[in-house]
Amino acid sequence: MLGTVLAVQVVAVAAAWLLRSREQQLQRQLPYLLSLAVGVLLATAILHLLPEAVDALGNGRGTWLAVGLTLLVLFAVERVFHSYAEAPATIPAQQDPAHAPGADCAHQPCAHLAGAKQGMRPLNLMLGSCLHSFVDGTAIATAFAIRPNLGLLTAFAVALHEVPHRLGDVAVLLHLGVPAPRAMRFAVVAALPAVAGALAVLALGAGGASVFRWLLPVSAGSFLYIAGVNLLPELAEAATPRAVYLQLVCLCAGSLIVMLITGLHAG
Repeated sequence: MLGTVLAVQVVAVAAAWLLRSREQQLQRQLPYLLSLAVGVLLATAILHLLPEAVDALGNGRGTWLAVGLTLLVLFAVERVFHSYAEAPATIPAQQDPAHAPGADCAHQPCAHLAGAKQGMRPLNLMLGSCLHSFVDGTAIATAFAIRPNLGLLTAFAVALHEVPHRLGDVAVLLHLGVPAPRAMRFAVVAALPAVAGALAVLALGAGGASVFRWLLPVSAGSFLYIAGVNLLPELAEAATPRAVYLQLVCLCAGSLIVMLITGLHAG
């Protein structure tokens, strides 16, 4: 389990290191990678984690309350992080005509492509990335504790959104003028909370299997939050029909991948 968590983070950091000097290429491809990740995250939460939570805890108010509270807590924690970083979550970046909101991000490098991240200060970006890594680590560990196949699928979903997000973090830091070596150190530090999250689940699990069952709706809520609050707004800048259609195709492809994996496991 810990090996899988580490592998996901190593792949994400390695991808950021390999493509650290290709900011423009990253910015062109990120919307489609993120769209694929949204589809995988939503399908994993709805088709796997939520049904597992209902099977383990019952279709009662407590299960859905845990999902709702997870959404609210993650939002509250992010807002507190942003406030302590002394920068709003979104600060409009300076734009030239090529970077206007209607520009086609699929054909030219756009400074606004990283969405809400664009106006962040490095510390603000780091805090948000660390929080997401911690949540990802807990989600993978919880899924493995329930069933190995569910753990592998969850790790796949995490990897698909963690790799483009780590690439996006580095691209934004470079755009903000952070030197490449320091940006890579940020990427490595942001990956460490994932291991802490997995260790926290292991520590809690020592108290009994019931802890793992209650972490299932929490994991589902975290996936829904990351997909709906963090990733989808980053895709809203696409204004041309071609860019929008490509994003929708990638989103549907991500969902179909999860459905295919589900069918293979069922078979």
